[in-house]
Amino acid sequence: MANEEQNSEVTDNQEVPEAEQTEQTPETQNAAEADAPDNQANKIEALAFELKKAKDNELRAYAEMDNLRRRTEKEVANAKQFALSSFAKELLDVVDNLERALGSIDHSNPDFANIDKGVELTLKTLLKVLEKNGVLQINPKGESFDPNTQHAIQMVESDQYEANTVVDVMQKGYNLNGRNIRPAMVVVSKGGSAVDTQA
Repeated sequence: MANEEQNSEVTDNQEVPEAEQTEQTPETQNAAEADAPDNQANKIEALAFELKKAKDNELRAYAEMDNLRRRTEKEVANAKQFALSSFAKELLDVVDNLERALGSIDHSNPDFANIDKGVELTLKTLLKVLEKNGVLQINPKGESFDPNTQHAIQMVESDQYEANTVVDVMQKGYNLNGRNIRPAMVVVSKGGSAVDTQA
């Protein structure tokens, strides 16, 4: 029994090692409390920055997709609109030949009257089909010369026309839905002595 009391006294008198102490001094407690708000503020700031960055990336991705969609729609519309371009260009040779045929027929000879009417009807029908599909004829005789839709093959002196006016059309031009597919071959006036070229 005496031994048991002696053992209990020894355990009561023993000191607890410092590592096992859970009590903090007032200085360390205040330092931990001071670090906690700063640490939380830093975390909040970092998270806010990441959120802003993610939103910015999302907006950029949305803008890129929107631009891609618009560009694709425009390309598809252009492809549809101008798909007939090469086909229409080949048909223009047929139109030119029909116009030449009409110009070479002797209209005073009654034997050629039916041929004249047949060629004229064929030409009108073909021009209507082309027009229905967006191909329009450019016949700029008497208009001011436009290098975007016309090709001057000759310049002549003229007292009847102002300078840079189309005097004659050697070959008509065509455009498809507003885009020039063949320029008109024209003769352009230089202007004559009676025309004021300074205007």
